[in-house]
Amino acid sequence: MFKRMRNKKGFTLIELMIVVAIVGILAAIAIPAYLDYTVKAKLTEVSSAMDALGQAASEYHASAGYFPLTTSGQGYDNVSGFAAVSRDYVQSWVYAQGATNNQANFTANLNLTPVSGCTMIMGINYIPAAGYAKVWDSAMTLPMKYRPKK
Repeated sequence: MFKRMRNKKGFTLIELMIVVAIVGILAAIAIPAYLDYTVKAKLTEVSSAMDALGQAASEYHASAGYFPLTTSGQGYDNVSGFAAVSRDYVQSWVYAQGATNNQANFTANLNLTPVSGCTMIMGINYIPAAGYAKVWDSAMTLPMKYRPKK
């Protein structure tokens, strides 16, 4: 009659289908998270460049007593050349003195998928009693999930 299989080897179809389903679910969660992390890492490079710009502006303020009016002249030329570290991800840099001569604002117009066309705005405020403070402006158009931490 029928012989019994004593040494059963291999996986059943249902076991393989369960494994494929689990791998599919993990991939559906992991791939978008990975893509977000790569964008955040690239934006960290941009924020580091902005920190360098803020440091240079703070040093200028410490020696001159005010932030420069523009980036041309006054020994503070070529902001985009100064922040060359993130040229791959920034389409253009904009500098503007704030409402008072104790404020400076740096704006990076991003050229990075999926945040192309968004802006990151960092301000440097000088408060005589407290010193220099870096502030991420709430007017930036960068989505919340990509914004730098305070």
